Amino acid sequence: MKALDSSVLLALLEGEAGAREIQRRLRGVEVATTEANLLELAYIAAQGPERHRGARKEALTRLRRKITILPIDGRASETAAHHIGKGAEAAPPLVSAMMGALEASGCDELLTLEPPASIGKWRVRVTRISLHHPK
Repeated sequence: MKALDSSVLLALLEGEAGAREIQRRLRGVEVATTEANLLELAYIAAQGPERHRGARKEALTRLRRKITILPIDGRASETAAHHIGKGAEAAPPLVSAMMGALEASGCDELLTLEPPASIGKWRVRVTRISLHHPK
C-alpha cells in the first residue's frame, strides 16, 4: 500500500501539471491517506473563495470514495507511542499519529512533494517525488 500526503493529494485535486503521471504510477496499487490529511485538505478548501467551496467539498467527497482512508485510532496511537524515544518525538504529535496509522495499517511508502522532515525511524519509507511538467 502506498500513501499520499496532503501535498500530493492537493496537486491531484487541483489538476497540477504532472499529476496524471502520479496516477499512472499508482495504477493497480492500493492508495491510502489518513483522516488527518483529509481534515487538512478541508481546511485548505474552506480558506479559498466562497464560490468554489461547494466544488472543493464535492472533490473531497469523491476522493474519499476512491482511496483508502486510515483512521487515527488506538492502534495508530500505540504504534506512534512505540516510536517515542527513537526520534519520533522530533515530529509534531499529529505527524507521529499519521505515521503510526500508516505503519499500523501495513503501508510501505508515503509519497510527498515536500522535503522529508526529521520524523524518526518508521517502517514506512518517505519518498519525495516531483511533478514532471510537460514542455
